[in-house]
Amino acid sequence: MKAIKLVKSQEKAFQRKIPFAILFTRTSAAIRPRTLQSIETEFSENKIPMFGTQIHEREAYRALFAFGGTLTDLDPAQVANLPAARLNASFLQGKLSRR
Repeated sequence: MKAIKLVKSQEKAFQRKIPFAILFTRTSAAIRPRTLQSIETEFSENKIPMFGTQIHEREAYRALFAFGGTLTDLDPAQVANLPAARLNASFLQGKLSRR
């Protein structure tokens, strides 16, 4: 909420609309907790834009920070479930390119 308030205050200061959207990260691909559903509902009711795709908690994303590079640089023999991480990222990339 602090980031949203900052964007809104900057909109007033610059007298122009600043596009933004919420991106949920480190979410579970298998489990959807009630707390996440509640937060999404609250954002939706308050017309806060959200990406339809979430970045799930995956070993491949942790490996990026540990080893560097990109998802295409990682070795599937050393990183678990790399194809799923690449697919997850490609969905987000598709959403970003349409904005």
